Amino acid sequence: MSGAVDPHTIDQWLPQTQCQRCGYPDCWEYALAISTAAAPINRCPPGGDITLRALAEITGNPLVPLDKDCGTAKPLACAVINEALCIGCTLCIQACPVDAIAGASKLMHTVIGHECTGCELCIVPCPMDCIQMTPITGSPLDNQPGSPWPEYSSGMVVRARRRAEMKRSRSKLSAESCCSNTVSTQTVMRENILSSVKRTRDRKNSLYLNND
Repeated sequence: MSGAVDPHTIDQWLPQTQCQRCGYPDCWEYALAISTAAAPINRCPPGGDITLRALAEITGNPLVPLDKDCGTAKPLACAVINEALCIGCTLCIQACPVDAIAGASKLMHTVIGHECTGCELCIVPCPMDCIQMTPITGSPLDNQPGSPWPEYSSGMVVRARRRAEMKRSRSKLSAESCCSNTVSTQTVMRENILSSVKRTRDRKNSLYLNND
């Protein structure tokens, strides 16, 4: 790499499936790693040759084959839940990086088809094995000018990026809140313990004085 590259420029050439096949939590983290030369450019199977060539040009790195450890490019597919078997465990909802699954605890879940990126991250957590990938045939219905990938519409890429950013921000806030609550709980527990110790000492001192 000849110099630092803006991660936003790199991120524009990732199809935003958020599939983690690159080894990073999401497309943005992979873009950050590439921008600092911490990751090679050939770890995005969904982007295929289009992404690989673009990243080679952007970063100045040589064009190399896709890393086989990341898998191979697959046709775009959408997750489908067998609603008759779904037990409403919410594990797939938690796993979905773009919030493309609707439902609630102990209620039937369903995939929002036009928001699904085909990442397959919902399949493994499902305890009922009731999620399957269904290939999407034909061109994207909302295809717009400027989409580098024939199978991904530009609208889909933009929405997936935005929804992933929203979930990432929400997870960060939740973690910070959890940490804050933990500290607050620990403080309260410490104060309660100290108060209890003080009461015990006062009671012992009172008994000692009365005995005298």
